[in-house]
Amino acid sequence: MANKKSVMEQDEQLPNMQLPKGSVSRIHKKKTGLRRVVTFPRALFVVAVSCLCMALLYNNMYLTSLTKQIGEKEAELEDIQSEYVSLKARQEQTLSISYVEQYAQETLGMVKMDPSQVEYIEMTNPEVTEVSGSATLGDAVANLMRSFTAVLEYLR
Repeated sequence: MANKKSVMEQDEQLPNMQLPKGSVSRIHKKKTGLRRVVTFPRALFVVAVSCLCMALLYNNMYLTSLTKQIGEKEAELEDIQSEYVSLKARQEQTLSISYVEQYAQETLGMVKMDPSQVEYIEMTNPEVTEVSGSATLGDAVANLMRSFTAVLEYLR
């Protein structure tokens, strides 16, 4: 009976008995430790940093895309500029006198005119404009130039 009494005494003592201090605080610390690690400002900071990283990645991807487009457009511009230069050279060639003469002789079968083939026609009643007033020095110079030009044309 002594055993029974000692067991009963132990049962009565259990509720009054306290657990060691370290065991309860460890369990409580594990639960509150996770709460202390994951706080709202820390979670907000992690979300903000994640969003910033995603924005940087997106901007880098967009920048790469734009750089590629710029390269393509620069290549197109170089092609167009080279085509412009070749067309400009071709235009200058087609408008040159030597090209026109060569085209007329080879393609159209034309030949240059000899000076002996030139015929001058004199009109019996040429149209004359009379200016009222006295003749000026400018009119005399203009008449002299016209006659000089006619003589040069005849000599050709």
